[in-house]
Amino acid sequence: MISVMDTYLFFLINHGLQNNVFDIAMPFITNKGYVFFIAVVIPLFFQDWRKGLLVFILCIFGFIIADNSVDLLKSLFARPRPYNELQNVRLLIACPGSFSFPSGHAATSAVMASIVGHFSRRAAIPAFVIAALVVFSRIYVGVHYPSDVIGGAILGGVSGGVILLIHKRIVVYLKK
Repeated sequence: MISVMDTYLFFLINHGLQNNVFDIAMPFITNKGYVFFIAVVIPLFFQDWRKGLLVFILCIFGFIIADNSVDLLKSLFARPRPYNELQNVRLLIACPGSFSFPSGHAATSAVMASIVGHFSRRAAIPAFVIAALVVFSRIYVGVHYPSDVIGGAILGGVSGGVILLIHKRIVVYLKK
C-alpha cells in the first residue's frame, strides 16, 4: 500500500507538477539549499553575534549527527532510488550513488530549521520554508520518494531536538 502511494505521489510531483520555472529552480534549490540557510542565520550575527555563533555551531553539530545517522540508515534499509526502480523518471540532476531512504538533504535541512527556529522566532518561518523547498525539490528532481523525504525530515527534527536537549543540559550544568 505504501509503495503504491509512494509511487503515485512521486509521479504526481515529478511529472504532474512539471513546469519550466521548477525545472530551473528545483535543481538549484536541491544543490544549493545551504546558501539560503546561511542567508537566514547571518542576520542573527548582526542582532547578537554570540547567539548567531551558537546557532551556527549547533547547526554544524546537528548537520553532522543527521548526516551520519542518514548514512547508517541508508546502509540498513538499502532502498533503491526511484530512477533505479521506475521507468520515465524525470531526473534533473546527476544520479546520486547512495541509497534512497532516508533523504540526507531532508534530514540536514530539518535539523538546521529546527535549531534556527528554536533560537529565532523571526527566522523560524523562512528556515522551515527553505527546508520544505529542499524536501520538495528532492522528489521533483527525481532522486527520492515522498517517504524518503518524510523519513529524513523526521530524522532531522529528532536530531535537532537531541542537539537542543544537549545544549540545554550543558547550559544548566555550567550555571551550577
